[in-house]
Amino acid sequence: MINIKFLLKRMKNANYKGFIDSAKRISKINHKPWMVNLADCLACTAKYGSGYIDYETFEMFELGPKDRANILTINKNNELVKMLNEQSFAPYFEDKAKFNEKFDKYLKREWLYLNENSLEDFKAFIKDKEIIIAKPLDQCCGRGIDIYSVNDYDAEALFNSLISQKAYLIEEVVKQHPIMDTLSASSVNTIRIITILNGENVTLVAGCVRMSRNGNVVDNFNSGGLSGILNINTGKIVTDGYDKFRSTFKKHPDIGTIINGFEVPMWDDVVNLVVEAAKVVPQIRYVGWDVAISNKYGPLLIEGNSYPGQDVTQYPKLNLGTYSVMMDAIK
Repeated sequence: MINIKFLLKRMKNANYKGFIDSAKRISKINHKPWMVNLADCLACTAKYGSGYIDYETFEMFELGPKDRANILTINKNNELVKMLNEQSFAPYFEDKAKFNEKFDKYLKREWLYLNENSLEDFKAFIKDKEIIIAKPLDQCCGRGIDIYSVNDYDAEALFNSLISQKAYLIEEVVKQHPIMDTLSASSVNTIRIITILNGENVTLVAGCVRMSRNGNVVDNFNSGGLSGILNINTGKIVTDGYDKFRSTFKKHPDIGTIINGFEVPMWDDVVNLVVEAAKVVPQIRYVGWDVAISNKYGPLLIEGNSYPGQDVTQYPKLNLGTYSVMMDAIK
């Protein structure tokens, strides 16, 4: 059914250049006039609640109606968030300091929330550390995160700099499991797992492994990183690596590791961790968890997201992370 109301809303605030540029890129693949691709993309927006990123990322231009309807589009994802998550509890996930306090048991590392009066606490925190990671409280997609070698700074000067940048959350840096290092050693390569809580049942509905590139200190998909989709029953990557624009990589371009078939270490422990964490704030039933595998402590939480993105963990060709998978979890 054509959702005219949704189409008009999307078009009112649309990135028209994004739609047109996407249609032109697709023309180089399917050799159709870009205006034909644009018209089909807009039809999918109206019928399936997709945007041009959904249309291009999930290659909707190659799919029939049944497969198109099974894609977890941006609108369907928004509806899931609205249906499953009570927004008054979202600050536990949106504010990184509140998240750390609520899920401290699962972090397994030291952290400190800074304010203008916490200089002495800051000095005590960094005393036995060579490096720390600093995060702004309200940024996403890896933006604003920096790593500091504390011996390169005067403690008070570093403290004042962090306060001025509003980088109020500092943490002990995770030393990741050596197997995860084989994907990329410049960042902690996190596992994104999507869970849905239904009563007392927690279902893992999608997952991926994210990898940094070019020496980046964050692995985020939207910061130039790569992703490989997981079979959440086995903990193995079952696709080639790909970037935000769905360029594919059989091997990591920097380190040469074959991506398809990579097995996450300690997978059973990863599953147990997110199943337990998913019950801490039961009012937020639909969560994207970022998990690291520490060399010392095993699986631990980096953060949780009460608005899981639908792009990084979905692979329609294998029916992984799709709309039907989500709906099966909430029946």
